[in-house]
Amino acid sequence: MVRWFVFLALCLTLTGCAQGQTDEDVGGTDFATCPPVDVSVGEDPNVTSITSAAVNWLSSLDEGTTQRVRYCLGDPEMHSWTNVPGKRSGGIELRELTKEQQQLAWNLVTMFMSESGTAKARLIANEITQTARATPLGSHTVALFGDPRQDGAWGFQLDGHHLALNFLVQESDIILAPAFIGTQPLSVNGQAPLIDEARLGRDLIQVFTEEERNLAKQDALIGRDVIVGSGRGHLDRGRTYDVSQFDGVGVRIASLSNRSANVVNDLIDEYINNLAEPFAGRVRATVDESIEEGFVVYDTRNEDIYYRVFVPNRMLIEYNDVSSDHVHTIFRLLGDESFSDYGAYATSGSAPRTIAEHYSTSPHHQIALSVSQTKRSTARSN
Repeated sequence: MVRWFVFLALCLTLTGCAQGQTDEDVGGTDFATCPPVDVSVGEDPNVTSITSAAVNWLSSLDEGTTQRVRYCLGDPEMHSWTNVPGKRSGGIELRELTKEQQQLAWNLVTMFMSESGTAKARLIANEITQTARATPLGSHTVALFGDPRQDGAWGFQLDGHHLALNFLVQESDIILAPAFIGTQPLSVNGQAPLIDEARLGRDLIQVFTEEERNLAKQDALIGRDVIVGSGRGHLDRGRTYDVSQFDGVGVRIASLSNRSANVVNDLIDEYINNLAEPFAGRVRATVDESIEEGFVVYDTRNEDIYYRVFVPNRMLIEYNDVSSDHVHTIFRLLGDESFSDYGAYATSGSAPRTIAEHYSTSPHHQIALSVSQTKRSTARSN
């Protein structure tokens, strides 16, 4: 008995155990212990529809499944997504749910994402997974953070082999970051989930001027995976990676020719537009604030390529041909506000400003956005 009380006292000092987790009961939360979420419920009809889809899915789960799938917003489990098969301990695999519950979960994913983003996710989780046979069909994990029934901020994750999507609702805003998307094989039945990401990367290398190519070229990046990905374990080690070392490396976006700038803008759109509108447009507008401070890097080896688009304190994109039939990509949002991976909720109990509030109230944003949109429009017409 004494040992039990000692264990309990120790357990309560550890986040996972305090959230109701033990070695025999991984996942779940004592929701009474969750800190209050000081974010108003958004009135955006798009958010309302997505929230309804989340509530419908949550309502379909029995109490035991709910305990396994739900966590407090900001729980360390938010960082425990992985693209490595069999590494995640929390959440619940789709194949453990009923067909109806699986469909409701996918309905939620579909509402978060654009049509093209949804097509990529479904193709990777189903046909690509089935063909690769590296992990069982239905082994991708889902987890929910916070309470969409009453809170203005909550998160949802779908992750597993070659697919890790981190969605965060913040009042009237939604972000998708980080987002890891990969594929092996590259295509199934003529469908290739990352064909546009690959094509745009090769187009960019081709349209670079000789000077741009010399500045952007870096060596020994092919086949080493994306640098700021999830690593080989179950934790998102990229969350604490010092990305400042990318600043000043490569060719500056502000110095690119119109042709090169056009392809860079199309490439950024390809990644951001995995998220549904109007949220993708808001994210893009915020990236545009600092786009000219960004840098582009690439590497080639035979037919394989690597590229990186880095905008300090805003965004990181990486693409890597790990092998001839194996691609990894990562998209991250950088910064200290809600415009960042996991928002501010994974590290702070305070409510950050939403993206909408940021760009609607900041004079410098309005100026930067106007200038950026004018430049993009001019570049596309040339």
